[in-house]
Amino acid sequence: MLKVPYLTDLDSRAAVKGSRDPLGIQQVWTRMGRHVVGNLTTVSNSVRDFSTLLLGYYFAEQLADELGPGSKLATFLKWEQLAAYSRASVNGDFSFRGTERVKRNLSESNRVTLSDERSHQILANQKIYGLWGLYTMPSRASGLVNGSPTRLTPVAMDFVQTHCLPILTKAGAGKDASRIVTLLKAKSTRFDVKKPDAPVVAAGQFLKQNIRKAEREFFYEHLVEGGPTDATEGRQRQLASLLADSLSDSSFKWTPATMRHLVKAASSRGDQWQPLATDLERIRITESVLAPSSLLFNYLLGSDGQTIKEIAGAVEKQWGRGLTTIEPGVLDGMHGQWSGGDSSVGDRWVAIGHALSSGRFADVVEQLMQQNASVMTTRGGAAWVEKNRGKLNVRFKDENGKLPDEDKLGELWRFPYFLDSLRSVVRVLREKSSD
Repeated sequence: MLKVPYLTDLDSRAAVKGSRDPLGIQQVWTRMGRHVVGNLTTVSNSVRDFSTLLLGYYFAEQLADELGPGSKLATFLKWEQLAAYSRASVNGDFSFRGTERVKRNLSESNRVTLSDERSHQILANQKIYGLWGLYTMPSRASGLVNGSPTRLTPVAMDFVQTHCLPILTKAGAGKDASRIVTLLKAKSTRFDVKKPDAPVVAAGQFLKQNIRKAEREFFYEHLVEGGPTDATEGRQRQLASLLADSLSDSSFKWTPATMRHLVKAASSRGDQWQPLATDLERIRITESVLAPSSLLFNYLLGSDGQTIKEIAGAVEKQWGRGLTTIEPGVLDGMHGQWSGGDSSVGDRWVAIGHALSSGRFADVVEQLMQQNASVMTTRGGAAWVEKNRGKLNVRFKDENGKLPDEDKLGELWRFPYFLDSLRSVVRVLREKSSD
């Protein structure tokens, strides 16, 4: 039986903020995506950020005894700042979190400050929106950190000591990166990034964009294959193998046709690949319902004062008498996948799929409003759209909701399922190393 990972609700960009995600769609696509990508999130897609995180936890652990309880986060944040300034000033690499503040600070002066104080953080809240908040749980799922308080796993500690520290030492950071440790020890440190022997230069040498051979092998096992506790039972490794064939395609994008191709490729590789083929097919079916449903609900938010009959007529004019992109014969079999333990939720999504397929758009509108009301009730809020005297009363108006043309429905793909994060990591780790 497939083990459902505990990362389900951890992706900050996927997670509901306030009253967003009005249809509870994030829970559905997250659940489906976790069958094939068990460790990554939509934002934890940078290999170099994972290596930065490992060193952050290493330095935090090294200074914990000397600096005392509660010091680990401060040390980690200061290292993340140093790494960011190093990548920017030494490598001209701005593919990290916090680029805007780093650019601004460097434009004002070559002298920058490392401190956990809010005024010196490189993000509005570096703890939450930086690597500590966004990469720790994916790292835990990948077998790189564990425990409470969190610390490096033995295999990650060995990797840092045998691979990372020697590179930093050779680059001028001192034995076991002692110069960096000294820099991080101070509560607040100001230094010149242009100084030739500054620790920022050594850190930059280690944090080059190109991934070294040893890093590539280590991170491929943990990030691509899911590490020692892979929750997908090998499906993620198989999917990565399929995605590798697409890496040279500059026009690649996620579409239903792309997913059909992956399903066919998995199906052709024998019995051991059939579970992956099944899960990918379920994702394709799910997206065929979720994508038009989310667009239609957005359209409702711009339809205040209209009757359901008027809205249904407008949708039919745009989409025809039913969505041929939805296969009604497979919808009932998706009930358990979509319900998430709540049968009424599964009932509504199956009903929405059938109504979209048959062109009963008035029914779709009714079901979407019921789904929104149910979701908002669980959050202690009010429905965004209700009927009042036969017309829509929209509480959360959005005049930008537009329906795509009928001939574009077959290309719709709105939700990530963590697929592109995996492909991004695979692409980086299959590039030629810098060794």
